[in-house]
Amino acid sequence: MDGNGHFAQQADHWNRWAPHYDADSAGHLDPAPAVHFLHDLAGDGPALELGIGSGRIALPLAERGTPVCGIDASPDMIAVLQHQRGALPVDARIADMADFRAPAPFPFPLVYVAASTFYLLGSAERQLACLNAVSAVLAGDGRFVIEAALPHAVTGNGQQVIVRHVDDDHVRVTLQTHEAAKQLVASQEIRLSTDGTWRMLPSLKRYVPLPELDLMARLAGLDLIARYGGWDRRPLAAASTRHVSVYRPIAR
Repeated sequence: MDGNGHFAQQADHWNRWAPHYDADSAGHLDPAPAVHFLHDLAGDGPALELGIGSGRIALPLAERGTPVCGIDASPDMIAVLQHQRGALPVDARIADMADFRAPAPFPFPLVYVAASTFYLLGSAERQLACLNAVSAVLAGDGRFVIEAALPHAVTGNGQQVIVRHVDDDHVRVTLQTHEAAKQLVASQEIRLSTDGTWRMLPSLKRYVPLPELDLMARLAGLDLIARYGGWDRRPLAAASTRHVSVYRPIAR
């Protein structure tokens, strides 16, 4: 699939998630630790978020005083954000993370991508193109932050059926396949309710081991300066399921 086709596929996938994303993430994706971490780096900003979605992080970050610009593939996700932002300094537009131009203001003291959104680019070529685009819009003393699941968490340690939630009225399971040679995990989240409603929410991710991510970053002119096991700056450990990695431009 070429870049345009992949971008269109992601837009379709996330348009399906848009009506449900905020409610689904409210119980387990608390934005507060990320907002605190990012505000410490951006200060008065502005910050650029890749995959801004409905504004889960951008809106509370703007409430802390950091203006946020963002790009996303999904018009429906951006529509949700625009409905919720009120007077907050948050702006978003449709753009491909692998091929975007800097929105004003430019350059940015902080660029960030959260919740494994970097993996949605789908190929090594598109991921490297994204990092090159980030390097082009980042201030000389700026920071680029990636939060993503570690590979073993993306693959589910080989599980093809993952039970997410079961109660008297709801079932949520994920069915997935793993192409190890391509580092690709294709999944379909299925949600069933006793009221007869159901939905299927697809996703396609190319996970990136940390050594490969750091090599890609260096090829794009970015150098790793810190890595944590979460937004709370806990050390990265063998039991960690996610990483938060901070890069800066390599001095030229």
